[in-house]
Amino acid sequence: MFIYITYDTDGFITAYQNTEADGFAKVFILDSWIAQFAQHSDKFRYDTDKKVVLNPGNLPELSLDELNTKYAGVLETSQQAVNAATTLAQQQTVSAASINQLQKSITSLALSQSAKGTA
Repeated sequence: MFIYITYDTDGFITAYQNTEADGFAKVFILDSWIAQFAQHSDKFRYDTDKKVVLNPGNLPELSLDELNTKYAGVLETSQQAVNAATTLAQQQTVSAASINQLQKSITSLALSQSAKGTA
């Protein structure tokens, strides 16, 4: 498959597209590299002497579908953490209100006991 690329001074690909344009070099990408290239184009280099794209050969084996699945799992876990934190905050609010009510009752009881003792 032919594509058009730009590259930096070290030969690393900085941009690519399917249509010819000024400043883009026409290169051939092996069909077996297309998925990797689409995910990691900035890791591929262009050999200006041989006029070929070089595959780094050490790219992660993770597909976009696998990455989406992992991301969905992390998102679900973080949502569960947010829900748990929200529930905890609500429980603490209820506890604080109960403690406040208990303090008022104790104060009221102490005041009534104090009034009985002076009378």
